[in-house]
This record gives sequence, structure tokens and C-alpha cells, in this order.
Amino acid sequence: MRKLLIFLVLAACAPPLDSVVMDPRPVPQTRAEIAFVTAVFNEIQPRSIAEAREYCGVIGVTQSGAYRATPPRAGRRASCLPPTPNWPDARIIASYHTHGNTDPRYFNEVPSFDDMRTDIEANTDGYVATPGGRLWYVDARARLARQLCGLNCLISDPAYRDDPDLTVQPTYTLQQLSGF
Repeated sequence: MRKLLIFLVLAACAPPLDSVVMDPRPVPQTRAEIAFVTAVFNEIQPRSIAEAREYCGVIGVTQSGAYRATPPRAGRRASCLPPTPNWPDARIIASYHTHGNTDPRYFNEVPSFDDMRTDIEANTDGYVATPGGRLWYVDARARLARQLCGLNCLISDPAYRDDPDLTVQPTYTLQQLSGF
């Protein structure tokens, strides 16, 4: 987590993406991890939607394989700085954050370019929940955002409607996200 905070403070000094060295993920992603993350998001989605703001945190895993999450921290409309956990018995494996409620000013049904770039430069993966109830996984090593489950798989904003002119794809690269 210290790496994430250093990145956020020194973002202007960050090396180009081509020079970022990625460590292997400390543990493989499992169905249990995805189920844990889904439960975390379903707890905070109603509040995030009602307050029109992001909530964020980090996910860790203990040596025994148990998952844990920091309590969600309230952010702003389109940003959030996760808390730094004091976990002597767990390793951080991913960040997590919501995208608030439906807002026509944002294309928030996919992770943003900044979401993915921050995860890559912090050398950690990330999970994103959207107003439409989609669950995304940002694989920092592969530099790919992958939709784990689609519309309404998480608690969603009742006001959300898919844009008929823009189809949400199952995956996005960092370059593709730069177009939004």
C-alpha cells in the first residue's frame, strides 16, 4: 500500500508505463476472492449510489488464505484515495472502488484510464463496481480491464440505463480506455 501512496503523491514524477516492472501476483485470483469482493461491493454500492461519490479501499489475503478488506473510505464524485491498512498478517492483492451513481457527464460503466494507470503504476490489481452493477477486474500485469460480471450482477442504480449508442465491451486495454 505504501507504493500506492508514494505513487499518488509523486504521480508527476512517475516513470513512463513502459518502464514499470511488475511483480507476480502474490496469490492467484480465485472464485472465493471474487465472491468476497462481490460481497464488499454489495455492502457499499447503495451508499455510493445514494451519495453520488466513490468509495474505495484495499483487499488483502492472510497467510492462511482468508480475505480481508479495509473499511470503505468516502471519496469524491470521481476520485478516492484508499486507506493504508496496518496488516502485519496480510498482503495487499488489489484496490477496490465504486463509481457512484448514474451521471451523464461520465462514462462510468468501465474503469477509467486513470483507474487502470494508477493500478499499473502502483503494481497492484483493482476491482471496480459501476452504477449499472457491473464488476470489473483491472489486471495490472496484463494491462487489461476485464468485466467479471455484467449489468445488474451487483446492486445497481435504479436510474441506470445502458447507452444504446455505446456497447460496453468485455475487456479494455489501457490504450482503449484513453479514448473515453
